Amino acid sequence: MFKDYVPDREGIFLPSIEVIEHPEKGYICVAAADISSGTLIERCLTIKFSTKTLDYLHEMLGGRTVLHDYNFSQSSKGYSYFAMGYGGIYSHSDDPNAKWVITHHKNDRDTVDIRAIKNIRKGEEITHRYVKGHFRDFLWFDPVD
Repeated sequence: MFKDYVPDREGIFLPSIEVIEHPEKGYICVAAADISSGTLIERCLTIKFSTKTLDYLHEMLGGRTVLHDYNFSQSSKGYSYFAMGYGGIYSHSDDPNAKWVITHHKNDRDTVDIRAIKNIRKGEEITHRYVKGHFRDFLWFDPVD
């Protein structure tokens, strides 16, 4: 399951991440070393499910559940994903230094890949945008940027 880091080969878990406790945000991911823009930070294995599942839960339980807060959605294709690894720990930012993308693999598995979109210095928090800009009002928390 765990692989040694080889810079020119994208594995699953890479040693570029540290998890620390932040006084306002809880647990956050920070860079354990300098990370160059374009670098794959983490490839999160996923649990794939129908996006309608969240609607059913909302209806059955009478409101939003914690599961709504930790899914990566590809609603145009009808799927959502729970990312394993550190996938649920990365913080939101309106000016992120990383982005997430669903990657489809030959073995019919999908991953949530976290990739640097800026150079990230050692010790800097790794962030991504949870929702597209025009959906920002739908965030369920006040961003701490």
